[in-house]
Amino acid sequence: MIYKKGTIALCIAGLFITLNACSQSPKKRDKNLKTEISTESTNQKKCNWCGTFEVPENVSWRTIIPPKGESGNKLIISGTVYFPDGKTPAKDVIVYVHHTNTKGIYPKRGNEKGNGKYHGYLRGWMKTDSNGRYELETIRPAPYHSHDGEPAHIHYNIEAPDYPEYWLTGLWFSDDPRVNGYKDKIERNGGFSNIVTLTKDENNILRGTRNIILEKFED
Repeated sequence: MIYKKGTIALCIAGLFITLNACSQSPKKRDKNLKTEISTESTNQKKCNWCGTFEVPENVSWRTIIPPKGESGNKLIISGTVYFPDGKTPAKDVIVYVHHTNTKGIYPKRGNEKGNGKYHGYLRGWMKTDSNGRYELETIRPAPYHSHDGEPAHIHYNIEAPDYPEYWLTGLWFSDDPRVNGYKDKIERNGGFSNIVTLTKDENNILRGTRNIILEKFED
């Protein structure tokens, strides 16, 4: 009986030590897990603002975003992406954009995959050419019905070799009256103004330019 009691005591002590160790281990794993999640978030997989990682294989420097029949005023935005010196064109830069429709919502068909579930189908990808050029053809988006009247905008994400994906403050339109109240909220203009002035060409198409200088950010 003494032997059995001793054995039981030892077992209880061992169990206590094991439970105590287990109670501490998850904390260490949680800490590591948070680091992993944080890393993954900026590495796109767990990040609902990301999109460059979903770039199609045969991406061009130019994209047409709206499906046939999408209502809205036709809009073409073009620009050049430069290296940090602001002079050398940067080729093979992935530019990802998405925006609302004419009702101020991100329209969805219901079969979206990946971050299309968040961004809707009005989105597209470009890879800058040897001259650093990109161009997107789409419709002019409407502002949200929330967010304190945030200006109508086109979201921009950038990724390039040695430049992990990062977001820029959206492209705003200079004729949007909401812009004046939001100018102090510009965080990442991309090296040039994110506020674009639109003009109409001979075909009544709205056109604007947004140039970008590559930068590195930590999110």
